[in-house]
Amino acid sequence: MVTDTTQPTLQHFLTTATTGPFVAIYLNREAVTDRDQLRLQLRHLVDHAEAVMAETWPDTDWSPYASQLTSLAQDPAELMALTGAALGVLTNGEQRYWQGLEYPVVDTAMVTATPQLLPLILDAQNRLEFDLLTLNADSIALYRNQGDELVPLHLPAGAPVTLEQALGSELRGGSVNTVGQGAGRVSYHGHGDQSSEAEIDQRRYYQAVDDYVTTHFSNLADRRLVLFGLPQNIALFREVSRNPHLSGSMQVEMSPSNLTLAELDAAIDVLREHNGTNVRNRILATIDGAKSGGRYLDDLGAIISASQSGAVERLVIRNGARINGRLRADGTVDTDSAQAKHNNLLTDLADATLARGGKVRVLEADSLAEPVVAVLRYRVAE
Repeated sequence: MVTDTTQPTLQHFLTTATTGPFVAIYLNREAVTDRDQLRLQLRHLVDHAEAVMAETWPDTDWSPYASQLTSLAQDPAELMALTGAALGVLTNGEQRYWQGLEYPVVDTAMVTATPQLLPLILDAQNRLEFDLLTLNADSIALYRNQGDELVPLHLPAGAPVTLEQALGSELRGGSVNTVGQGAGRVSYHGHGDQSSEAEIDQRRYYQAVDDYVTTHFSNLADRRLVLFGLPQNIALFREVSRNPHLSGSMQVEMSPSNLTLAELDAAIDVLREHNGTNVRNRILATIDGAKSGGRYLDDLGAIISASQSGAVERLVIRNGARINGRLRADGTVDTDSAQAKHNNLLTDLADATLARGGKVRVLEADSLAEPVVAVLRYRVAE
């Protein structure tokens, strides 16, 4: 069998890799310091997956899976290049998907009828992605935040990186009359109304920046834009901005002048922390509303029935929870077969919920006592 070793998106993988069984490998990278250690840990997990496949799917040829997985174990350069606390690999023997994860995982190798997505779901719901625009009075820079990583974005020739590049001969204040004072501030000297002319230049400059970023980044990627700068610069940019993706609540009031990439990265940690807290609080608020509205279930049997009828609007699973079992196509549960003993029933419930248009969320153990709860689309009949 010819295998496809290119890297698809997760959505492409899930919509095209429809035939299982699926091998899922999750590896905690927090203690991994070099490529050899990563190769060894990955090799152990691949060997375990092969043993589980032999027990649970004895008629399935392991060689296509080996081809997909051992190439990573033999030369894990691509995996070492991924950022994050963990990594996940999915394959059905024909296609392979891998991703760096921001949240730590327990080392796991599973073989299941449907892909084990719960660590990916947890990562996706908490992953904070946005473009970061750093503002000085006469210059800007653009970065992309992906989870816990801040990456500089290259701005090509013609981009309004500086005020003079943007306005050129149209400068009203005149560049010769500006003196940099550090910390993102510019002092203007001269006579008459030179200062007000310079303020007009800054406003026009921010308008040019806003037009450029909106057209070439925000609208194209449909990604939120966050501002980083002194309060007065942020306030002026907000006055002139027409960017529909500009965040109304997220910003960092701090001068970006002379900050290193590491210092910028550290300064936006507060945004990442607030995002994780907000995600958890929104999920808990949804659960509380479902309880008061009679749309809440925490009985496993009732949740299974509701998932089969498409009644589950949102399934919430406790991170790390596992119930050995397999959901059959007819909605009954198998707990006796080898496949069932190596399967997490909660993964099947998540797959059934997603397939019927519902959403799946994952909460940490300190926020959810039950292994799984469901928010229904309508009130439970009494």
